[in-house]
This record gives sequence, C-alpha cells and structure tokens, in this order.
Amino acid sequence: MRNPFKAVIVDDEPPARRLLAELLGEHRQTIHIAGEASNGSAAIELINGLRPDVIFLDIQLTDMLGFDVLKELNYKPFVIFTTAYDEYAIKAFDALSVDYLLKPLKEDRIARSINKLQHFAGGNDANPVWNNIESIFNGFRPRKEIKTLSVKKGTKFTLVQLSDIVYFEAYDKYTYVHTQNGQRLFCDHMLAVLEEKLSADFIRVQKSYIVNKQKVVEIHKYSNNRYSLVLNNQDFTRIITGPSYFGIVKEAFGV
Repeated sequence: MRNPFKAVIVDDEPPARRLLAELLGEHRQTIHIAGEASNGSAAIELINGLRPDVIFLDIQLTDMLGFDVLKELNYKPFVIFTTAYDEYAIKAFDALSVDYLLKPLKEDRIARSINKLQHFAGGNDANPVWNNIESIFNGFRPRKEIKTLSVKKGTKFTLVQLSDIVYFEAYDKYTYVHTQNGQRLFCDHMLAVLEEKLSADFIRVQKSYIVNKQKVVEIHKYSNNRYSLVLNNQDFTRIITGPSYFGIVKEAFGV
C-alpha cells in the first residue's frame, strides 16, 4: 500500500478550508494535509516549497484565478478543483481534471474524488488538466466584450451598437450585419471571429448565422434536432437552426 497522498488546500474562505479538512480527515490513510493557503500568492509559494502530490484548488481566489496558480508552479501535481460555480458551467471539469468538488462540499463527493485520484496515480494516465490548462484557463477569463461593431456603409465605415443588431449572416464568403431597422451592412469579420468578440447575448445557431437572443420573439420546433427562430425585425425573419447546434439552442432558450 502506498503512502498517503500529500495534499494542500487552497481556498480564500476559512470555513470552506475547515470543512474540507474535516471531510478529508475521514480519509487519513489516503490523504495527509500538509498545508493550507488562503490566496493565490501564498499558494504558489507553499506548493512549490512542499511539492504536494495533490492540491485541492478553489477556482476563484481573492487575488487571482486558480488557473493563475497552476501556471506559476514549477512541477505538475494532481489537481482537484473546488468551486461554487453551478454544475452546468463546470461540466468540462469531468474530463479536464482529476475531479471537481461543487460547493457546498459533501462527504460522498470527497470519497469519489479520492477514488479518482487513486485511479490516476495508479496508472499511466497523464493528469488531464496539464494537457488542457490553456484552454480552460482562457475559458474562465472574463472576456473583453465589444459594445459596438465597425461595419461598411457605402464608402465609409460606421459604428453600430450591438443592441441594434438582430443577426449576422455568412453568405458567399462575406459576412453581413442585419439591424433592427432593416439595414444589411457588410462586416469585415468571419463568424468564427465574431463568436469570440460578441457578448453572451449572441449565439451561433447554424454555420451561417449568429443571432441576438434578445431579438428572438418566437421559437418553433421545425424537425428533428432543428428549431425555427422568428426574429424581431421589420420582416420577422425566420432562421432554421442547424442540427449540430440543437443542444446549444435548447440550453440557451430553455426549450
């Protein structure tokens, strides 16, 4: 039988640290708590000094994200995230880390996390968080969302408020902006680029369209894995969603 995993707890809330330590105390044969840290800066120094086998890491700390801590470590421990994010927002962590613990912490989830830790440590599987750290790190960064968009209008460029845009359309290698008052303007961005720039009010519903969710007035079941969206512009434009976007649309509108 291997020695207990040396562990460090990182959380900016003292009650959360105490509770986690108490729950982990029921697994003394498997987990030895070597230290605790209340912020990211202290965690980096502590972890690099102690070099624990596993860290229980809160995603949102007072001075930085938990991912900032990981990027400053000089080695790669196993990681179990703790978070108050809702379950939908962290589904990806099932694949990206040893495990995640959703607050409020529960004893059965602690036991399951320890079992997963033993599985990873006992095999040849790489710790997935280190293979995907950049993508998940960026995913939890606040996005710099634009408020206006530069579009071509005749021989000049003008700024359009995002709130006035009903949808974007990719057509014949070009992208067009459709506004509330019926204008169709040329946009010098591909839809893939716009997806990264636009606010959460905008959602891609098929390969050729991004719509403003605030401008959708009706949603109809169209066929298997498709919806028909009716938009609040002068023509009450209808857009048929793509089958590969079915889950995204369903989740976005709660239908």
